[in-house]
Amino acid sequence: MGVDMTTIDGLLKRVYSSGSIENMQNMEAETFPKLPKSARKPKGDGFYFPVNVEGNQRGQGSQNELEALRTPASQTPIQGRVRPKVFTHTIRYSGLSMEMAKGDEDSFADNVTFQVDEGIKDSTKELNAQVFRSGLGQIAQVNGDVTASTDLIFDNGCPTHFRVGQYIDVINAGVKEIDSIKISAIDIENATLTLASVQTCTDDMWVYRENTADNAPADGKELAGLPMVVDDGSIAAAYENINRTTYPNWDGFTIAGGGASISNDLLQRGESRVKVLAGRKVKKIISNTSQMRKYLDIVTPLKRFVDKKKMDSGVEEVPTWNGKEWVEDTDCPFDTLYMYDPDYFEKFEIYALKLDDNGGGTIKWDPGYDGFVSYLKYYGNTGSTNPRTMLAYTGLATPTF
Repeated sequence: MGVDMTTIDGLLKRVYSSGSIENMQNMEAETFPKLPKSARKPKGDGFYFPVNVEGNQRGQGSQNELEALRTPASQTPIQGRVRPKVFTHTIRYSGLSMEMAKGDEDSFADNVTFQVDEGIKDSTKELNAQVFRSGLGQIAQVNGDVTASTDLIFDNGCPTHFRVGQYIDVINAGVKEIDSIKISAIDIENATLTLASVQTCTDDMWVYRENTADNAPADGKELAGLPMVVDDGSIAAAYENINRTTYPNWDGFTIAGGGASISNDLLQRGESRVKVLAGRKVKKIISNTSQMRKYLDIVTPLKRFVDKKKMDSGVEEVPTWNGKEWVEDTDCPFDTLYMYDPDYFEKFEIYALKLDDNGGGTIKWDPGYDGFVSYLKYYGNTGSTNPRTMLAYTGLATPTF
């Protein structure tokens, strides 16, 4: 064998680029980082706030001149509670790995800094995804029985909530049909997960992030996101410790799209519902890119081209509807759109997302090993002091991805 690239490989010097390390997955988080932080402070086991769920409607009314006064009822103030949730992101380093890439000019990045910076991106993305989940940990449903296969097709969920390298469980009535299996690849167009090994599970079962359902409280381990805010008791009987069957005025609003395309009339219907039934005005819209595409189908034909040399039909400024900012968030389900008032959907935080520094340091020895552990943590929850300022459209027509 003569001289070729294989035989001289040991002779060649590696020349590294000076660019950053590119991330091969979408880590953009549009909603969670921008949610306002509540000024309320926790008391006891959470953040408490008062709401008046039922007024003195019996004690008033028109009457005759000499008729007896009405039998009075009462205002009904009760206390709601936002219970903080715990989120963590663990990083483990061997002693050798820390030394090998510690400030080395020939390494792409300092190992510790890189792991923490990327961990913050991963964690923020996951918390952002939880804003669009109920809090119970359910990400999507299995679409069709999986029989000795590595392919799992899903529906009723957003593909961007799954990540390559993520571990999942599939649960049937509390029993794990799939237990802690790694996702090797994601086909968003066909809503298919490729699993690291052959698995079997049942149609319509829910997919969870690994261990999220284990010993979970009634309201789940995750953030109580927008689906729980707009719920009418179908997902959970109580929201923020207030029972929605007992107090139906604590329900949010949902309009079932039934496969219809988004339209000006449908959007106006939702805005009107909140105004008529709750006396409130929605101020913001959130959807996936899919519903924005459907909306642009409506408004683009109405656009006037002033500069004939630049026939650009795109949107350069922040899109709006009826004066309301329309935010595209890729973690919002493809067939769903939310209208809400950001003044009534907040982050109730005790400990913002950052490295744990209890004990005076952020990198701690891993007992029994030549290694170290650090972890990011977040104590808090999302919540609303008035769910009737929120509305969701579900089951809307979705264009091909």
